[in-house]
Amino acid sequence: MPVKAEAGVTTEPRTTTATVSGPVTGGKGWPFGSPADAARYGYVIEEFLLDGVAQSYEPAPDTAVGRDGRWTVQAGSRSAYRTRMYVARPADPARFNGVVIAYWLNVTAGFDLGAPSAHEMREGYAWAGITTQAVAVNGQPSLAPGFPATPGLPRIDPGRYATLHHPGDAYSYDIFTQAARALSADRPAAGTDPLGGLTPRLVIACGASQSAARLGAYLNMADDAERCFDGYLLTVHWGLCVYPPDQSMLTTFAPLGDGYHGGSSAINDRGRVPVLVVNSESEALHNVPVRQPDTSTFRFWEIAGTAHTGDSPDFTPVLERDGLPVFPPAPDANAIDWRWVRNAALEHLVRWCDGGTPPPSFPLIDASLDAGIHRDETGNATGGIRVPELEAPVATHSGSRPGNPLAALIGQSVPYPPARLAARYPDADAYLRDWDAAVDRARDQELLLDTDLEELRQRGREVAAGRW
Repeated sequence: MPVKAEAGVTTEPRTTTATVSGPVTGGKGWPFGSPADAARYGYVIEEFLLDGVAQSYEPAPDTAVGRDGRWTVQAGSRSAYRTRMYVARPADPARFNGVVIAYWLNVTAGFDLGAPSAHEMREGYAWAGITTQAVAVNGQPSLAPGFPATPGLPRIDPGRYATLHHPGDAYSYDIFTQAARALSADRPAAGTDPLGGLTPRLVIACGASQSAARLGAYLNMADDAERCFDGYLLTVHWGLCVYPPDQSMLTTFAPLGDGYHGGSSAINDRGRVPVLVVNSESEALHNVPVRQPDTSTFRFWEIAGTAHTGDSPDFTPVLERDGLPVFPPAPDANAIDWRWVRNAALEHLVRWCDGGTPPPSFPLIDASLDAGIHRDETGNATGGIRVPELEAPVATHSGSRPGNPLAALIGQSVPYPPARLAARYPDADAYLRDWDAAVDRARDQELLLDTDLEELRQRGREVAAGRW
């Protein structure tokens, strides 16, 4: 048993790799938050417990944590933990593409959210969703309207998770490191193997929104020392990196004036491994003060007209199954589904990590702190990655909207009234010519995979059928 120095802290040495046990069974019979349709892609899902002693990080003496991301930290206190990880992998080992995605599960809603995408399962990735933050285990009170209080995994499914213990988010970075090491090619040969014998050539860290803010902090604090990831994909990253030792989410997102927030920070691009950030329009103004140039190991993409939630699958079936509040639909929610851009980004990153050519660079959304996001005569943002919905517009699309924080993440799409639509397009054929040309441009720009091509073409036809 650990020797306790004070509540939550131990003098026991830090572990480097989580001890894996399982697969976990019992309780409700499935891993919380896991997709119900994995079998249709030929995937199996198993869940495991992770045990270890994690360290925290704190600023080194006489150093400042600043907005340039060049933080100097040292190891802080240590604490024992028990968390969980669920793994989705191809049932047929021959389908494994050699890449493990280590996913920092998102807890902004008060519980874990995250699942392998249809693209990832079609392409043979192994995917590990890691319960990294304390909220998932301990629950949280209501933070704002639209964010109800949540009980934590041990109360949601005590038959499965009663023994989980999380000492706090100061330890989340090391927990993520230790979980990733349990997924690597040189993971311990003895004991439980969460990958069922698969041998990866790459382990890529992924996370979205709050999780991306955590991964940004991880890059600034831990990556150079730990060196357990071959690349990073951060999506809908707010330009915020959680300051050590344990900045709260509310402090991280709190506005400070002049466009800055409590956690405003660049990502320390040390040149060690590729980092690709893929953002929607929702995060643009948060990023303006800390935008950084593309380099040989860093790419920053912004997709004009899109919203924070536009690459998320519909979690409603999973939330209903797990007995959690369902996010209510919003009128005129942003209609742009940009998962196809995220799919292309992932494939670019894998090629880059394998020593191939870097992803292309793209213009940023035209935005400034004084004038906000610049919009053209269509009502849509200029600059950035141009999706077909902006190149063949039938609506004004925005990455934000009035309302509570949850509503703002959904963005807004306001269809053109009939007269404005008719002035732009005499008929559906004229619209579809513009749409198909925009799809072709996205493909030429290496933003659209062949596997997503027909679905995107069909999306334009669905719009045409509804407007003409």
